[in-house]
Amino acid sequence: MNRLLPGLVGILVFSCSALAQAPARTKGTIFKDDVDKLVGLVRDTARHDGLPSLGGDSVLATAKLLVAMGHCHRRYHVSDGPVVRPSLDFLIKNRRADGSFGDATVTAWVAEALAVMDPDGFMEEIRAAQKVGGEASATALFDAAVSQVLSRVRVDVFPQQLGAASRAVLAGWIEKPATLDRTRAADVLLDLVACQVANKSLDGQKPESAPGNAVAVFSPMQQKAFQWLWTKQKDGVFGKAGEASATAMTAFGLAALQTKPRASLTSDESAVIEKGLRWLLGQQGEDGTFGEQLPNYTTCVAVAALSRWDDPAAKAALVRAQRAILTFQNVESNGYQRGDRDYGSIGYGNSQRGDLSNLHFALGALRETGLPADHEAFAKAVVFLQRTQNLKSVNDFSGKVPDTETPGVILDATSGDDGGAAYYPGNSAAGYVVQPDGKSAPRSYGSMTYSLLKAYTLAGVKGDDPRVQAAVQWIRNNWTLVVNPGSDPALPEKAKYQGLYYYYMVLAQALHGAGVGALEVSGADGKPRTVDWRKELRAHLEGVQQPDGSWLNAKNGRWMEDSAFLCTCYAMTALELCQ
Repeated sequence: MNRLLPGLVGILVFSCSALAQAPARTKGTIFKDDVDKLVGLVRDTARHDGLPSLGGDSVLATAKLLVAMGHCHRRYHVSDGPVVRPSLDFLIKNRRADGSFGDATVTAWVAEALAVMDPDGFMEEIRAAQKVGGEASATALFDAAVSQVLSRVRVDVFPQQLGAASRAVLAGWIEKPATLDRTRAADVLLDLVACQVANKSLDGQKPESAPGNAVAVFSPMQQKAFQWLWTKQKDGVFGKAGEASATAMTAFGLAALQTKPRASLTSDESAVIEKGLRWLLGQQGEDGTFGEQLPNYTTCVAVAALSRWDDPAAKAALVRAQRAILTFQNVESNGYQRGDRDYGSIGYGNSQRGDLSNLHFALGALRETGLPADHEAFAKAVVFLQRTQNLKSVNDFSGKVPDTETPGVILDATSGDDGGAAYYPGNSAAGYVVQPDGKSAPRSYGSMTYSLLKAYTLAGVKGDDPRVQAAVQWIRNNWTLVVNPGSDPALPEKAKYQGLYYYYMVLAQALHGAGVGALEVSGADGKPRTVDWRKELRAHLEGVQQPDGSWLNAKNGRWMEDSAFLCTCYAMTALELCQ
């Protein structure tokens, strides 16, 4: 059985007060009669009109109908004979020489239909189809439909309500069968059945054909942080409207509040968050950017907040933001050549020097706005990523760079070879290692090495790639949650703690995105030990949470970590990935 994406499905923890105010959810299997009526209507009209399948002449509609029927409460199967056999025969007759049944989407649906109806009997057809439609699991498309339902569940909104629109459409067809639209009927049946399975998963049950139940728990620690952060907004806006920092603060705050699963939000909480998101939309400029300061950072954080919202207006804003972020990249259109140090990078915006921190935020935002993984922006970004990595086999940068920590000092920079990463080629906030030839290698440090791993993953670099393996090995060798590792021992003690909460956030994003679960790391005694990073990070953050629910970097306020607001947003973002 497949697991749906974390945060979308499962048994959700609600407060007693919220439950007391919420309308009751209908438990058990819902929409039985509706599903039965629609299946009967589709079959009866197909037989009456002499159609070749339940979906008529449409391969896609036929496949979707069979997928829904296979997952509904009746669990239709090839053994149901004349109910499904003509449709299965129709699909096989439409199989092409290369094993496909149309385009990749159609082929993927057919593969799923064959898998749910008769996985053994259609084994060869399924395998051939998956090569064209994608090597997804046998229930990936249906799982996505269930995820979509569950993503809309709240304390006071349940699957029985979410299927109401489909029930209304069905009622019209029952009254006037001649108006039945088979393409739409396939989507209506899928919606009703997805609501069935979603509702069963909320019961804590696991129907045989339903996807596995991923548990999305919003812990007391997270709720305490949510409540603290909630007191810092007014009508969904953080800071004072009109102040230059308000857009960035609101974007960070809304992104953090949305780490609370939609299903556990009260109606009031949901309404305020939506109000804030609408305010945020209004802060987008004509060029697609958000805010008046640090346009790349602010736009990327706005994307993080808006991309979780399903309002059509947000989708249009995300498209504009994507275009804006692409204009920031230091590539040919901005006068850069591949040999330039900053080629492929993104900085704060407005032609500023590129850096790894801005770049990983930007790559994340580009993916969240739907930029295809094969877009040239990602390949060009990899050129810069390699130049930030201390890995001589791929880092081709050497040259003179200013030491931004020491005015007037010019460094003769080169690459180290420990696999970690620095801020930008030749520059590190953690200090430098002087090589035997007198050149300076920027020290790798935690927050940038995790940023590198995250960015490589976003750019499509696979986990078995030597660049990724080298970064992961640095992480294994330097695992800690006490400090942001990598600082030069000669620096003041407080240097170890700079950017600590940023470090926690990007650590979680990188390991989660790269699909890393347990880590074999070097223990304090030099012996290897296995780390469940989610469990350890969750426990650590719980241990350093302040009594009021916030977090604060009390040991080093550099990079704005003297702000409890920012540290709390970082911590909440990390905790969402620690399930």
